[in-house]
Amino acid sequence: MLNFISKLIFGVLFLAGGQLYAQNVSGTITDGTNGEGLPGVNILIKGTTSGTISDLDGNFNLQAASDAVLVFSFVGYQAQEVAVNSRTTVNVALAPDLTELSEIVVVGYGTQKKKDLTGAIGSINADQIVNKPIISPDQALAGTIAGINITNRSGDPAAPINVRIRGTGTVGNNQPLWVIDGVAIVQTNNITVNTSSTTDSNPLAGINPNDIESIDVLKDASAAAIYGSRAANGVIIVTTKRGKAGRTSVTYSGYAGASKVRETLDVLNVQQYIDIQGELGRDVSQFSGSPTVDWQDAIFKSGPMQSHNISVSGGSENMNFLVSGGYLKQEGIEPSQDFERYSFKANTDVNVGERFKFGESVLISFTDRQTQAEGGGLLAGFNSVLNAPYFQPFGDGPLGYNLESVANIGEGSATNRLFRTDPRINRTDISARKVLGSIFGEVEIIEGLKFRMTAGIDYNVGIGDTQQFETTFDGNSIRQSLLVSSRPIELTTNWTNTLTYQRSFGDHEFTALIGYEETNFRFDKVRIQGRNLFNPNFASSGTAVAAGNEGDHWALRGQLGRLTYNYQGKYLATINVRRDETSRFADGNRDDVFLSGSVGWRISSEDFFPTNNFIDDLKIRAGWGQAGNQFTGVNFAFLSALQTTIFYITGDGQNVIRGPAPVTFANPDLKWETSNQLDIGFDASMLDGRLSLTFDYYSKTSKDVLIGLPIPFVSGFFLPADANVGEIKNTGIEIAARYQNTVGQFTYSISGNLTTNNNEVTDLGTVPNIITGIGGAQTHRTVVGESLGHFFGYQTDGIYQTQEEADAALPDAFSSGASPGDIRFVDVNGDGTVDSNDRTILGSPLPGFFYGVNLQGAYKNFDLSIQLRGVGDRQIYNQTRTSLESLSGNNNFSTRVLDRWTGPGTSNEIPRLTRDDPNGNNRFSSRWIEDAGYLRFQNVQLGFTIPASTLEKVSKGWVSDMRIYVAAQNLFTITDYLGFDPEVTRNQSFQKGEFPLASGTDGGVSPQPRIFQVGWSVTF
Repeated sequence: MLNFISKLIFGVLFLAGGQLYAQNVSGTITDGTNGEGLPGVNILIKGTTSGTISDLDGNFNLQAASDAVLVFSFVGYQAQEVAVNSRTTVNVALAPDLTELSEIVVVGYGTQKKKDLTGAIGSINADQIVNKPIISPDQALAGTIAGINITNRSGDPAAPINVRIRGTGTVGNNQPLWVIDGVAIVQTNNITVNTSSTTDSNPLAGINPNDIESIDVLKDASAAAIYGSRAANGVIIVTTKRGKAGRTSVTYSGYAGASKVRETLDVLNVQQYIDIQGELGRDVSQFSGSPTVDWQDAIFKSGPMQSHNISVSGGSENMNFLVSGGYLKQEGIEPSQDFERYSFKANTDVNVGERFKFGESVLISFTDRQTQAEGGGLLAGFNSVLNAPYFQPFGDGPLGYNLESVANIGEGSATNRLFRTDPRINRTDISARKVLGSIFGEVEIIEGLKFRMTAGIDYNVGIGDTQQFETTFDGNSIRQSLLVSSRPIELTTNWTNTLTYQRSFGDHEFTALIGYEETNFRFDKVRIQGRNLFNPNFASSGTAVAAGNEGDHWALRGQLGRLTYNYQGKYLATINVRRDETSRFADGNRDDVFLSGSVGWRISSEDFFPTNNFIDDLKIRAGWGQAGNQFTGVNFAFLSALQTTIFYITGDGQNVIRGPAPVTFANPDLKWETSNQLDIGFDASMLDGRLSLTFDYYSKTSKDVLIGLPIPFVSGFFLPADANVGEIKNTGIEIAARYQNTVGQFTYSISGNLTTNNNEVTDLGTVPNIITGIGGAQTHRTVVGESLGHFFGYQTDGIYQTQEEADAALPDAFSSGASPGDIRFVDVNGDGTVDSNDRTILGSPLPGFFYGVNLQGAYKNFDLSIQLRGVGDRQIYNQTRTSLESLSGNNNFSTRVLDRWTGPGTSNEIPRLTRDDPNGNNRFSSRWIEDAGYLRFQNVQLGFTIPASTLEKVSKGWVSDMRIYVAAQNLFTITDYLGFDPEVTRNQSFQKGEFPLASGTDGGVSPQPRIFQVGWSVTF
């Protein structure tokens, strides 16, 4: 292999550009529509890197062999290949290339030409996905399509990812519907273990992005309503690669790399820590002179990664195939973070005669993930920052670690996270086995009329184990062994039948679609827990054993229809209708009809539209529609749920007995949420196709949002009752633009997108407000007129600088008396007292705008791409600072506390040291809310493609394409945020899944790493 690569390298240096006997060839290149000369056209001799460019008048001159083939290419025009055939003069007229408008876009249950679309649809292809160090297909959407914002929950490989299309529209599940090769995926948090949200895994992590051909995003209801009750949050359609007619080819691609933490926090050294703790009345001077331990350096590590993919594809006129296999392994930047995937993909299409077609798509994947465990291992990176800086990780304790004892810590604070994350002490393993497949058959009954039947399955088997082995952390108490084993199984089956009729007559063209679909979902989980284990591998061997079952089952039946109409390519219309029935709600609320319609006008085709070289194509469109969200609340919430752990006191003897009792108030009126969406926009192509522009204004109103209503305890129910009472509105604009051009042999493109979003709760029924937070905290509020789940707390107004100012402080319900150096809290309502009524909106974790920029350039055989993405007008609750800047605790502090208030005028931001905090300086307030806007260099890649002529000579025809590249992911981030990473979704808790009512809390989750990689691809 090394010998072969060496030959290729020498071939690049010495064999590129070789030519046969040459003659002089000249000519003129003109615009095929107006006959004007085209300057800057690229002319290459096919199979070589030799060539030239045309001058200002379109003329060119070069040396070429008499049997050479010249390739003429220019941005905005269709490329041409012209054989010289011993001629000395070759004149060429290039036709404008509007291929972008002719692209085929996948829509619900079919395809459409991009130029005929009337809905808001964004797309990316394989070129924008491959070669990036991503685990799942949702990561490929970062910064690429207007209207879509993705946020990683953490940098732990395969952690969940929030995908938001045009904002947050509900208090429950906001994830879009993913459809992969015709199979609708049910995303859940069922493949997990135990109770911490850190064990949630991305349900798409079993899908290899290298297998994807394209991703099409249906953003508005006029495009997505064909999916009815599951489309309120948008629809993402994934099409995987398929074989093509031609000789069989084998392609291998791979990369190797490493990830590292991008940013660390500055904390006190040993002497600074001793001094400050001494001022707080804690004596840790016995550790004076001890070396400062960099706990971040001890915890954060380099995470190696590698990816290997190989595919074999080919076919004939009647059959094509593609078979691929992939392997991915990525370690995290903190201990006990690891992800590994084996994947296999097979796609086949077979034509039988002229009317029958069959095919299948099969994906099989095996994933194994290790994540940090409970028992002291969670959030190891941040929690280690809080350690007393003299505490050493290694010593004479178990496994060679230092014990968390008074002798080693004194009055300080420390937890040995290296010890607690050691898999020999704590470990959590989550495995998933996925089979995702579909088969289809299609028959053309008469010309233009096709019947298609598709059957799909998504089968997931999970294995989750959390183990805590018997040990001691302090040398005194012994922790008992623990094993929690979960075995979840999910099965989704899908059956779809569609009848499509396509007809053109004269200036009229229409396509009609009707269909029927059934979806069934089943979930079963067995969980067993044992303590004080006789055998650490079996939970049932414990002296205390508990077991339980979970289950879910629902079915969906839908009838659907669509009609598209096109008159002269100028007047376009689309109508969608779907009727769904679901088992998730009671009789009377199980079915509904979802309608949408959109129109388009290609105004540039009108006779009155000015003809010039500026605007090539201009289409105006508008659409309205309805879509639903059936994933609201708990399944079967219309029925009473019994809890078996309720205790009663009965009889004269007041005996305590246990018996079942309902704990939730059944609401038979529950139904799915409905999203009404309006979209107005235009698509334009300008400057002979070099510039494209898309604009959309959207307004999305989610109605009948499911909200938990409080019920008086005297009713006998202590959990909130679900009811459809809320209404949430998202409005904004989307702009996407792309410019491409060629200057000599340099080809480049600049593309970007910008989305604004205004989120507002417009109705809560009889509920005045909803106050929520992680772990029972009251940090977020939802109220009519403001954004969903905004931060809610006290507003600060500097620091009392003198005793006179402190004496003049207003009465404060949470202060026993202010002193100089304490924080001044604002009396918002002006009643002369600071109390809970003065809590106010402090900002929103929902971004006001987000954007992406993509720069691409190519010169000869070199290519460069730069991808940036950013978020603005967004705030984050930096909970990590409540510990790092508490100025009262015995943990380590941020170096920012060195600039604390020590006397009048020394600081108006960071208060004084105080062990008891009598003024409540550390209460939830604007002090902890930060601007979390950022610009991230998402991906930078430099590549080199070996010339085809060189490969031909060196490999004797065995290799047809080869490329090598170097790349960096998350190279750097521009932000004012003081935490590890401004990309935060939610804090760790024992509540799984999304939590839109309390998002944007940074509790110290593992940050997004910086990744460096070297990659290569070769086609045989």
